[in-house]
Amino acid sequence: MDTQSITRLMIDTAVSRGIKDMTDDPKRSIRKLADMGKQFSTGRFQSKIIDIIQGLLENDNSPYYSLIEDTLTHTDHKSIRRFGINMGYNCWTYGARVLRAKSEDLHVSLPWLLIFHFDPDAGKAHTLTSENIRNIIEQARPLGINSFCFFQKGGVIASNELISIFRDYDQCGFFYFLTDAQVTAAQGAALKSCGNVMLSIDIDAPESYDTCMALRDSRLLYGIHHFYSDSDFGTAENAENVKRYLSYNSCMVFLIQKDDCQKSAGNFAKNSRMKQSYPCFIWDLYADVREISQIICENETLIEFSADGSVHTPAGTGLNILDPDETLEHILTGTMPVLNSEA
Repeated sequence: MDTQSITRLMIDTAVSRGIKDMTDDPKRSIRKLADMGKQFSTGRFQSKIIDIIQGLLENDNSPYYSLIEDTLTHTDHKSIRRFGINMGYNCWTYGARVLRAKSEDLHVSLPWLLIFHFDPDAGKAHTLTSENIRNIIEQARPLGINSFCFFQKGGVIASNELISIFRDYDQCGFFYFLTDAQVTAAQGAALKSCGNVMLSIDIDAPESYDTCMALRDSRLLYGIHHFYSDSDFGTAENAENVKRYLSYNSCMVFLIQKDDCQKSAGNFAKNSRMKQSYPCFIWDLYADVREISQIICENETLIEFSADGSVHTPAGTGLNILDPDETLEHILTGTMPVLNSEA
């Protein structure tokens, strides 16, 4: 067994014990778990995050205590453990070390996350397929990229092909955003079995509330998301907008900036977390991806692929991951920020 596997096993054992202890003394156990996380936090990202968490938990009246208790009560513990360790260790600790080393080799700041748009109904020859995605993941992992985000537009139900990918790449962390597609009972069971997926439901989709309540009853790890425009954020209406999400009993709220939106909810999301305004974690997807990138590689990196394989962000590159002989490494070296040699 290699060093990485031994370290992961130690973390898994400690987290399992910590989660179990929380049923007896939640506040003490949560603080103890944060202290333990500090011991394993060898990376710059973990150290910063754990410091923030420890500071927040000093507030005995923090709504995050009730959030954690509710999440532990209504979410499968294996999913909490596996998703948390995959993100915390495989992506942001061990993966981040590999990412920085590869970034230095290639002289660009590599992204820690790849974002894909997936349309199961596209029916076109030049469209991302599950086989294409598997090939990209195989290229990404040696670079230290172990986090992947999927936006599914189209399809009546969630994609069984994507769920198969989640299951096969069990050391990765996946974010799976659904718009209109529903999750069948069998798919919910499969996603819970994977344990490495944060499923998110579009709050503006029909039947989104009923879907989330069914996911909660099945103890599936889930969040909700909202695609926002300029009229949604940047005003005093922020708090009112978020309050209507609380009835969904979701531990995560993702705010996603539309392409034509000029304003960002990034500062609002960050301030709501730091001020512990709500019993949920609020994220601005694009702003927080960039901020995490800044911590890991000291550059704001973001890359996003459209359903046809073209590079959606950054725009105007003319590159397409589905072109013959194209590689992920070539696309990243041609689009990502040049690494600061003094970093």
